[in-house]
Amino acid sequence: MSYGTVATREPSGAVSLQIEVGAAPRRASFWAVAYMVLLGDSVRGIFFPTLWPLVSSLGGTRAHQGIIVAAFSLGRVLVSPWYGAHSTRHGYRGVLLFAHGVIVAGALLYTQVRGLASLFAAQVVLGLGCGTLGVTRAYVAESVPRDQRTVYLGRLTAMQYAGLTTTSFLGSLLSRCGDGLAARYGGTRAGALLRLDGLTFAAYAVLAGALAAVALLLAPTFVDFVPAARPPAAAAAAGAAPAPLAASDAAADRRHARLVAVGLVLNVVTKGSIGCYETLGVSYAQAELGLPGPVVGYYVSASGLVGVLFLLSFRPLGRLFDDVELVLYGIAVMVASCALMVRPVAAALGGGDAFQVWLTALFAMYAVGYPVGHTAVIGWFSKAMGRRPQGMLMGLFASAGSLARIVFPVCTGLVAVSFGSDAVFATLAALLGATLLIIAYFRAAFRGAIA
Repeated sequence: MSYGTVATREPSGAVSLQIEVGAAPRRASFWAVAYMVLLGDSVRGIFFPTLWPLVSSLGGTRAHQGIIVAAFSLGRVLVSPWYGAHSTRHGYRGVLLFAHGVIVAGALLYTQVRGLASLFAAQVVLGLGCGTLGVTRAYVAESVPRDQRTVYLGRLTAMQYAGLTTTSFLGSLLSRCGDGLAARYGGTRAGALLRLDGLTFAAYAVLAGALAAVALLLAPTFVDFVPAARPPAAAAAAGAAPAPLAASDAAADRRHARLVAVGLVLNVVTKGSIGCYETLGVSYAQAELGLPGPVVGYYVSASGLVGVLFLLSFRPLGRLFDDVELVLYGIAVMVASCALMVRPVAAALGGGDAFQVWLTALFAMYAVGYPVGHTAVIGWFSKAMGRRPQGMLMGLFASAGSLARIVFPVCTGLVAVSFGSDAVFATLAALLGATLLIIAYFRAAFRGAIA
């Protein structure tokens, strides 16, 4: 595996350093981007064990919980396409620096939460800062051959997923640490200024992580480049197909539009499903099983760690299955997970051991179904774009996923309050099942289109 760069001169006279086309991104740059992806979803995962206790301590209900979860995604929806378009025209470093400065501001706001309104505002600002998922995916996708995109995006998604799931364990530890510091220093002037509290202490870890990302971006080892300035020969070397004949342009564009639309729908369905688990996961375990939030965080982290191992093994998985098959198998496991969360189904299958059934459902979703299925969807979407610049469409892809994380959690909270959690998970199982049947029916056509 080789690493290298080429320098190109922009119209303004500035020299833009580009990753050598067809090679993997420089090791330092790739891991810097991977760290930023880890941080972006750690902002969500690290608060997972304490968010429901915080909302309830502020007088909120499950419906409020859904709105607060959706607030983070609202911030992402608002900025992801703009970040993607800006990175395509001007390069990656500037937009990533700006975004991580916003994360610093959001973390500071989170430490000073005093009510549901201020918590909502902090979540929105954090989401604005974490809206760079499309940018980081485009950085990698623009830098590797087309046939390697699913593998490298799988590695990037492993970092994202580690942030979403395994940092719940860190959030639980920080909660205990914050409680201890509040008991010891809460009455001091410094303690009052910092507002030491176990339910918000994890925000200081987010603050430190964002500052570390800024340092990585400013380091001379980070390779920045401008996708829009890439010469046509370089695009072809990166794995893009040669320019089609004029007569076939319309057909190619229609096929591209259909594949992109299907990829967006799959993204919405899978992202929305995991958003529902985020919304009901802690409250369900507390209400039905009597588990405290930090303990639930440990189980989520353990399942997520297995999911990360699956994502890191995407190269051998890619030799055994194509992208369409991985989507099918991942969604099938998600259907089974949602069905197990319906209490009559759990009672029929679990023989009275509700904890064992819940743990199986949690493991199926976080360790296998979502990481495998959703990562294959990302590879599908990237390959569907062909030779087109990745930034804007990857930003749209990220926004669609974030929109799902707004709509699904809000609906989850409202439906759970009115009809109970069984209605939520039964509906999810039906939605995922219908998606599975459609993909299975058209699998041959989809396989040929993204090959």
